[in-house]
Amino acid sequence: MPKLSPWLFAWILCCLSTVAMAQGYEKLYSDYRGSLYQIRLIEKSSNSKAGLGSGFQISADGLIATNYHVVAQAVSEPDEYSLEYLAVNGARGKLTLLDIDVVNDLALLRQEEPGKEYLELATSTPKKGETIVSLGNPLDLGMTLIPGTYNGIAGGSFYDRIHFAGSINPGMSGGPAINTQGQVVGINVATAGNQVSFLVPVDKLSALLRHYRAEGGTLNLKQVTYQQLLDNQQRIIDSILGADWQRRALGEAQVVGEIIPAIKCWGNTQESETNPIKRIDKGCTGQDVIFLSDDFNTGRVEYEFFWLEAKDLLPARFYAEYEGQMDSFYPGNSAGEEDVTNFRCQQKFTSQERGEEPSVSKPDRKRKPLIARTSYCVRRYKDFPDLYDIFFLSLSVDQKNRALVSHFTLSGFTQKSADAFTQKFTSEIQWP
Repeated sequence: MPKLSPWLFAWILCCLSTVAMAQGYEKLYSDYRGSLYQIRLIEKSSNSKAGLGSGFQISADGLIATNYHVVAQAVSEPDEYSLEYLAVNGARGKLTLLDIDVVNDLALLRQEEPGKEYLELATSTPKKGETIVSLGNPLDLGMTLIPGTYNGIAGGSFYDRIHFAGSINPGMSGGPAINTQGQVVGINVATAGNQVSFLVPVDKLSALLRHYRAEGGTLNLKQVTYQQLLDNQQRIIDSILGADWQRRALGEAQVVGEIIPAIKCWGNTQESETNPIKRIDKGCTGQDVIFLSDDFNTGRVEYEFFWLEAKDLLPARFYAEYEGQMDSFYPGNSAGEEDVTNFRCQQKFTSQERGEEPSVSKPDRKRKPLIARTSYCVRRYKDFPDLYDIFFLSLSVDQKNRALVSHFTLSGFTQKSADAFTQKFTSEIQWP
């Protein structure tokens, strides 16, 4: 009997493995497709689809899980929108919204007529590199299976998200990601493209299910949202204020760097022969926000600094150029007039000690304080009256040809949290 060459043997093994994997995925889909649903946002006046997502049944009594952002408009505008499901067998029915977790982008609903199949929630975490499968309804094309790799919890975020090496596409939001045993390990939530997608860990859904079971009855979803936002902003501010703040050089100043891993900083220098002012920028922001509606998000922390200098400009020309470059600041989060009040601002001149100036003859002599024109603006959330967006801007005004600009935005924080952050933030900035 002739011997197979090593490369031919390897090729046959690869083909057999590929066939086995395909058969495995086909079985997963056929075994669990009955628990999958398209979630439809219906505009009542036209009785037409206004949005689509995915969902999956998680209990015998017809509970369905999906993303909050899939159903958000039915929460914020219940008189204008309703929710329906479409099963893979063509069955349709109404959905009732039961409970939500806006921080982790989850929602729990109940079917009008419970389906016969449902998925179990995993109680153990996959190993890194393990193959898992995302299910959903991309682009209204029908239910689809996407295999990918579990890569653990992604770093650099205020919120736990699984890094999934697979392509989650629009319409798959709210669908399940399952292991090879058919147990849910995550919920599709977002993609960054190029096979980089994100899942909400299943333990967040388990917690939401426990909350609903414990509360029972009809929940006040506005009050639930309010408490979740309050708790979340406290968690974030505690982590920020409890961190070891590290200063970083910016021009001749020392400014705030990356306080915690969830806040990333980027820098840039603008300098050219046609621009008489050299500008060095440093911007830092939290990577995620909380979606409340299409026009309203919250939970943002961002701050930025600008160092400007010019060698040969008269002070009047320098300050004209300086103000021209710094006249376009705005809050980092979006909100409409139905969501927030108008900003109320306080503007004043402030002074900050610069520290010690080295001197042989007078080693203890202090330099004059840094003088800045500061704006502190606040707008209140109409539905959540103890939460505010805070906008802070400080522009130094006491040097002939140098300037330091400091700015931060906090969205969805209490006044107490904002005051504590402001005090810490301004005390960390130094200009010798």
